[in-house]
Amino acid sequence: MKKSIKLIAILLFVSICTVVMPGVQAKTINSIPPAKNVINISSLPSNVGVGVNIEKNTAGKAVIMIFDEYGNVLLKQVLPTGKGVEKDYILNKLDNGEYTIHVTSNKKEMEKDIRVFDGQCTFR
Repeated sequence: MKKSIKLIAILLFVSICTVVMPGVQAKTINSIPPAKNVINISSLPSNVGVGVNIEKNTAGKAVIMIFDEYGNVLLKQVLPTGKGVEKDYILNKLDNGEYTIHVTSNKKEMEKDIRVFDGQCTFR
């Protein structure tokens, strides 16, 4: 979300500069450099579960934790340092209910609420 806000702000700035200063040519943005630590959490299309993808370009450990609705830790996994990681977590053995997955990597955090109900896993 923050990246898209930044991108919109840059595009707005470039378009304003083009209108305000017609004699000055605006430079085209060819590519946006990749982020150093990008965390993605997605649902698995064929299983009851979630996929975690951490794209890393810098050293640092990543920690993935899954909590139940009462805050009890059901899983804590420390992942290797300095590498990109792609992990899938199958949640079909969990009871119906609300869960949270929390991913921390190099001082960046992402958290998603998950609902497991009748063999399906959805994000709240």
